[in-house]
Amino acid sequence: MATFQNVNTLLRTIVIGGLVLVLGWWTFFLKNKLSDHEAELMASQQEVVQLSDQLEERSVQIKKLGNDLLAREEEILNLEANVEEKQREIQALNVALQLLKVDHRIARIEVLAQGSTGADPDQIRTRLRFTELDGNGQPLGAGRELTVEGKTLYVETLVVKFGDSYVEQGDELRGTSICIFKRLFGENQKPSEGEELDAAGFQPAAYTGDEGPNPLHRELWERFWDYANDKDLARQLGVKAMHGEAPFIETRPGMTYRVELRASGGLTIQPD
Repeated sequence: MATFQNVNTLLRTIVIGGLVLVLGWWTFFLKNKLSDHEAELMASQQEVVQLSDQLEERSVQIKKLGNDLLAREEEILNLEANVEEKQREIQALNVALQLLKVDHRIARIEVLAQGSTGADPDQIRTRLRFTELDGNGQPLGAGRELTVEGKTLYVETLVVKFGDSYVEQGDELRGTSICIFKRLFGENQKPSEGEELDAAGFQPAAYTGDEGPNPLHRELWERFWDYANDKDLARQLGVKAMHGEAPFIETRPGMTYRVELRASGGLTIQPD
């Protein structure tokens, strides 16, 4: 019996030892597994933190890009507005420049005959018809037939030029230069011997409407040389310059010439 009890105790000891070993190994295995899971969990948490940081950084970048985009859009809108404004300014300047360069046909000169006087073959005499024109280029009358000594014709005028700002704006009274024809003469005669056209102070028909001459124009014509010699006085009426002009051209038989007045300048004579 004692031997059986000893064997039985040994067996229990062996079984218990085995169980202890098994439990110890299983505990060690579970601890390792738990440590691995904890490490994986910690790594996952760190990854989540990193991803959260990256997401926040991306959000900040996206917000910054959105702000930059809004700023660019606003800048583009401002640039487009500036471009439109510049285009309007350019268009206005082009219109103003065109107005400054507008030529108004104010007279027509037809050479009716040209030849020597008979006594001296070198003495040329020219017969012509001078016709003033209205704003539409239509005759203001039947025209006058005149004779000048020579073949080079001088057209003596008095010209009033207004400030460019009035011309650019197309001012009703000062939107173009105005002139009065004084006389025509040739190179073989003194100007005072030429054919008189409009007397001093006379109101040119081209600037006289149905209600009579405009007070502004009448004042300028009646006191032409007073204003011409007083720039401050002239400036009060928007006048840039007032003076005489006498463009000339060598005429040819059978030719027709047009006399034009630039809106902001003086006279020209050209073949028609």
